[in-house]
Amino acid sequence: MDRRYSSSTLFPAQPGCLLRIDRLKPYLNRHRRALLIGLVAITLADLLLLSAPWWLRRAIDAFERGDLAAGREAALLMLAVTAAGGVFKFIMRRWMIGASRWMEMELRRDFTAHLFTLSPSFFDRHKVGDLMALATNDLNAIRMLLGPGIMYVANTAVTLVVALTLMATLSGKLTLVALLPLPLLAFAVQQGSRLTYARYAKVQEQFGTVNSIAQESLSGVRTVKAYAREDGLAERFNEQAETYVDLNISFIRVQAAMHPVMTMIAGFAAAGVLIVGGRMVIAGAISVGTLVAFLAYSAQLTWPTIALGWTVNLWQRGLASLDRLGEVLDARPELHEPENPVPWPRQQREGEIVFEDISFAYPDHDLTALHELSFRCAPGSWTAIVGPTGSGKTTILRLLARQYDDYQGRILVDGIDLREIVPADLRAGSGYAPQDGYLFSDTLRENIAFGVDDLDADRLQELARVSRLERDRDNFPSGWDTPVGERGVTLSGGQKQRVGIARALAPRPTLLLLDDVFSSVDTETEAEMTAALHEAWAGHTVLLVTHRLLSLADADQILVVEDGTIVESGRHDELVAAAGLYARLHREQATEASVAAFEPEVGA
Repeated sequence: MDRRYSSSTLFPAQPGCLLRIDRLKPYLNRHRRALLIGLVAITLADLLLLSAPWWLRRAIDAFERGDLAAGREAALLMLAVTAAGGVFKFIMRRWMIGASRWMEMELRRDFTAHLFTLSPSFFDRHKVGDLMALATNDLNAIRMLLGPGIMYVANTAVTLVVALTLMATLSGKLTLVALLPLPLLAFAVQQGSRLTYARYAKVQEQFGTVNSIAQESLSGVRTVKAYAREDGLAERFNEQAETYVDLNISFIRVQAAMHPVMTMIAGFAAAGVLIVGGRMVIAGAISVGTLVAFLAYSAQLTWPTIALGWTVNLWQRGLASLDRLGEVLDARPELHEPENPVPWPRQQREGEIVFEDISFAYPDHDLTALHELSFRCAPGSWTAIVGPTGSGKTTILRLLARQYDDYQGRILVDGIDLREIVPADLRAGSGYAPQDGYLFSDTLRENIAFGVDDLDADRLQELARVSRLERDRDNFPSGWDTPVGERGVTLSGGQKQRVGIARALAPRPTLLLLDDVFSSVDTETEAEMTAALHEAWAGHTVLLVTHRLLSLADADQILVVEDGTIVESGRHDELVAAAGLYARLHREQATEASVAAFEPEVGA
């Protein structure tokens, strides 16, 4: 994919409108029946409720004439249309708000499903917190646009048109008087909405800051306690919490002032209508009932004006969130489905790996991670990849795991271009254990079985034996059903890595890719696991990235990588004898091991 996404392009400010709403068409079309029912209900509810002042006028005029029967009939009709209007208001909210909830769920489902289709490189460039905000706050803003936003636009439009028409029918002169303060009311709404939006945005931003401090402090509570920083973090949290309260009070001041100001302006309109209308009643130009009805319509116009400002805010927030969401929805996977996929079924897998002149640079990085790198792993061989930090070792495994496609050269697996293999077959035939493998907040059993549909007890026991987890089983309160906590917080670093190895072994992969998975285990455990892997995985191809060279005597092939190229290759004895980079690294580690072994004796 040519287009790259950065944090600045993920949340652009775009001028907006109907083109962006176009994105929501599939969801609107899917729920058009519910929306249509809601719009019809809005129209009927407004027509019925706006007819109430008309019947009020008829009742007052009838009572003024002494016609009790006509007055009673008009009063009952006013009660009936008000009740019917309330029923249609309920129907309106039931269908429109209900539809918006369903659309929010579908949007969240599609957004999440789309995230799972994106390449790992996309997540390299974007913070999980930003994506979580999109999946929660921004989708809620879009729901408000789809539900209350549409509902109140329709309600405001119908009320304004019908009320003004009925007012003009009653008295054109009074209608002009009633409309005189409306520009002032609209200005107050606009200014109040602007201040509300700006201060609310600051409140939400500060709320995010407070949340982040709480989340970081709780996630790193062990580090906080280790450095005795509880008081410092508590003070920092209190400072930010006080700022949050101050911003909230500033926001509430605006909210508290808006309604009285609008009520006062509406009162000016009512006072003007009452003064002019009273004179017209005295002059006999209109009846008392007409004046009362007109005042009722004038009062009903106040809410649509207020609602219009609130609705504009809903739409502004919803469209801004839609822009941000759209940037992610428009992102396309950088790993493309092969045009002519080649099957790689289990019965045909041998495990030969060939890298042919591979050059690769990570997206948005100028430096080349691998440069014209070539090597071959024979089927069933054990290949170790070693070298200084940042030399490109992990990148080799990532390309073989097909986390990135944008490289020059070819990677062949059993003679098939890696990019042409059916993705499901490649995943089923490969087991990848990264150094920082993620553990879910679930049980040991579920974490080990994450990559397979079913894991029986015998297979679990075999994986525990090979990964040396079996010797820790008695330390787990509920055995394999012990919860590991968030990110495996209840396990040691070595236990986490061994769970990752067991997970990679669970599908019985033909290719086993291990990325420095022994870095947190002791040398004795490493030796035991290496021997168990050699025994259990005989005939399978293993690639092991490691910084430890003292246990590689049995490797079929050792590749020494430096600055993205292979500078040496061969077996352990050959590389030690060659007196190159491998020999130097091996000598340094042997010296460190000797010193470490000697220090306890000196202390004794």
